[in-house]
Amino acid sequence: MSPLAVWACAVGAVMMAVNLAVVLAPGPLRRLLLAFPRSRGPAWLLTAVDLVWASWVVYHADLGRFDGLKPSLFLLTPLAFGLIVFFMDELLAPRALGGLLLLLANPVLNAARWHPSAWHFVMTVLAYAWVAAGIVLVLSPFRFRQAAGFATRTDARCRSGGLARLAFGLLLLVLGVIVF
Repeated sequence: MSPLAVWACAVGAVMMAVNLAVVLAPGPLRRLLLAFPRSRGPAWLLTAVDLVWASWVVYHADLGRFDGLKPSLFLLTPLAFGLIVFFMDELLAPRALGGLLLLLANPVLNAARWHPSAWHFVMTVLAYAWVAAGIVLVLSPFRFRQAAGFATRTDARCRSGGLARLAFGLLLLVLGVIVF
């Protein structure tokens, strides 16, 4: 199984699981989605994941003459976490989600780069959509509330969006199993 197939299957499975829940029970998930921007638990968890992942990337990067600073990451990463959750707690969850979307795009693009099938553009476009959404969420986290308010205004709108994303997740899963 190629790395692109693994990513397509993983993303497709997660999309299908989340959106199946949206289709079956839109009410509770609407409340969760609308409460997400000010949720402390998801914000801290996503921030920790983002910081650890970014620190891992920097630690394994070739920094030239700055390679000597890499051991300081073991001190700076927890310090940065503490400062972020203390001083940037306002709408931290959408910001951290945006950071995660930015980080997720890199391995997907690396896996799709040299794949011979033209279907790899599906994953490439998805990764670039993640980058655009990540930039918007990091710079303007209030946009998450606006988008969530629009998408969850009614149960029917919530279900129809969930069905569309469920179908896309199924497409990704099929591409991962058959094409990639």
